[in-house]
Amino acid sequence: MQKAWPAFGYCVGCHGSQPAIDFLAPGTAEGAYTTIFMFQPPVIDLESPAASLVLTMGKHTGPALQPQDAAAILAWIQAERDERSPDTGTPLVFGPMTVSLDAMNTIDLGHGASLQFHGGAFDSGLELTQMQIATTSTAVHVVHPLFVSRPTNGPAVLDELDHFGDIDANVDANKTLELTSTLFESFKPTDPITIHFRTLEAQ
Repeated sequence: MQKAWPAFGYCVGCHGSQPAIDFLAPGTAEGAYTTIFMFQPPVIDLESPAASLVLTMGKHTGPALQPQDAAAILAWIQAERDERSPDTGTPLVFGPMTVSLDAMNTIDLGHGASLQFHGGAFDSGLELTQMQIATTSTAVHVVHPLFVSRPTNGPAVLDELDHFGDIDANVDANKTLELTSTLFESFKPTDPITIHFRTLEAQ
């Protein structure tokens, strides 16, 4: 009501009433809440929120979503997923921390595990390479690490593409889980970040 629905503002004109594409019918937040989940073909993907058609459509006969609107809608879909499929693990948040640029960074995740990456600035965004979760004597179960930028004088900025939303892995003792190098285009390199794990538990 407060964030996702206003973010759909540019979409309601067409998608609230035009036949065959009216997944926001009847053009109100209360009505569209039901319609958007029932629409076929599906425009919401609760298993992989960032892959939802409402986010990936881009520019068509109407405008593409603005980055801040896409982030608001993604956050809502993720909240819907979490509410509809309660997690049995213990969510953990690490940070905030300021990334050391042009250097390796290590974050203690507990259980003898750590998150390691090389930080850098690229095209005004934050680039993390050589990313891995390393364990020592204990195996860990890792689910969905989500990166969030924390500007000092502004709202939090989610990883709107949810790069690691599909991760659900058991990492054996004394092993590493390699993560894809990622450029967070909407993160300022000098702003602190937090990393949210849907689940991070010893096995």
